[in-house]
Amino acid sequence: GHQLTTQGPTRTIELEQEVMNQDIISWTPPPLEMMNAILKPYYCLFNTEIVGLEHIPTDYPCFYVMNHSLYGLEMPAMVHRLYSEKGVFVRGLADHTHWMGPHGPLLRQCGAVDGSRPNVDLLMANKQNVLVYPGGGQEILKPKKTMKYELMWKERLGFARMAIKNRYPILPCACVGTEDMLDILFDLPLSFLKGISPVSALPVAAPNSLQKIYFWFGKPIPTEKYQGDAENTEFAKELRDMTKAAIESGIKEMQAKQAEDPDRYLMARVAKDIRSAQSQAEELLKSLWGSIKVD
Repeated sequence: GHQLTTQGPTRTIELEQEVMNQDIISWTPPPLEMMNAILKPYYCLFNTEIVGLEHIPTDYPCFYVMNHSLYGLEMPAMVHRLYSEKGVFVRGLADHTHWMGPHGPLLRQCGAVDGSRPNVDLLMANKQNVLVYPGGGQEILKPKKTMKYELMWKERLGFARMAIKNRYPILPCACVGTEDMLDILFDLPLSFLKGISPVSALPVAAPNSLQKIYFWFGKPIPTEKYQGDAENTEFAKELRDMTKAAIESGIKEMQAKQAEDPDRYLMARVAKDIRSAQSQAEELLKSLWGSIKVD
């Protein structure tokens, strides 16, 4: 109240924004050991493989652009593997609606920021590696009729304009695997959340089998040739389409690798073997107990 009286409402808002900006800039990643411990249960379920690590630069930042899988199951492993393998921590851009949910504080703790253009400018001015999913909530909650791994970008140009404006190279990324583990049963209408939810229906899925998750990283796409002209729509369309083509190519490459991988269902086989061993052990114990009672 005192600050509002002495500074005026406009200056107070500016000061609050400065504090928020400082929080974004000063944030540091959690220790790798902590992330390893937190994600240990995750890797008990999901085996992962990476292609293209050699394309990830460690001497300059990039704008990582990726396809989102159903329910976003791939994100923890992608962020963690990049951090552990290359020492690169990506700051995720979260959709505005994410902050309203119970996981908002968790996103903030993990370095994510609201995906506004000023926040992107701020991160890039401070040479941060930034991660964006142009498909956003549409891809996380894709409807039953949608093909697996289909990009749902519509005509969005925002990420391309931001890359051009800040002269940031785009690093195309792709993920395959998580959507093959789930079968969408039906779409639950969300008409009562119109205007609040980014989607009109919630896909209700059931698990089928544990499978390997494949990550692909392409070569960085330079943006210097656009000379920072972010308002040029033709430039933005060209960059978006190049990025989209690269990611779709990466998805196809990973699907081909997946189809030939003898270890694709390794975790499912391990789980089955464990259940089988447990069953055999139970039968053996029952048999032993029976013989003891007879004696």
